[in-house]
Amino acid sequence: MKILITGGCGFVGSNLAIFLKKNIKNSKIISIDNLFRPGSKINKKRVEKHGIKNFNLNISNYKKIKKIPKVNLIIDCCAEAAVEVSKKDPDRVIYTNFLGTHNILKKCIKDKANIIFLSSSRVYSINAIRDLIKNKNFKSKINKKLKIKENFDTNGVKSIYGLSKLASEDLIKEINYSNNINYTINRFG
Repeated sequence: MKILITGGCGFVGSNLAIFLKKNIKNSKIISIDNLFRPGSKINKKRVEKHGIKNFNLNISNYKKIKKIPKVNLIIDCCAEAAVEVSKKDPDRVIYTNFLGTHNILKKCIKDKANIIFLSSSRVYSINAIRDLIKNKNFKSKINKKLKIKENFDTNGVKSIYGLSKLASEDLIKEINYSNNINYTINRFG
């Protein structure tokens, strides 16, 4: 199996890449990471020790992405996740998180690959979360009734980051409908 991990030199991506390389026999794991974050260069050395090649490129550059060797599965761990960045540089967040996902989906179509998309709990409405926790005492154990489930409210303000992840989820569903690409979306909290 050939697996491409976007954000493969990030915290989640690098650990996932190493785990898969160790646990899936005869797998070929490759990574895309632009090495923008400070820890990425350290993680690049870690993944390379396990025979994982990183393509140092920006996910918003489809011309370079389409040249990456054919894969069976893409795990999209790439994101500009800092909510503060989405306030200061919303273009970077949208280019990375939404347009980057669009480029990865084009690669899925080209390669006939499946996708696992790592989304975020930030897709949920800030006001709905505030209403959920209103007047709750968090000095003691949190009541299980406060769990946020998949069908929790995504309408309303969330952050540019949350919006870009939710829009990417919808884009994946649209591409699946028109191109029959298998996908899994996981909202990390």
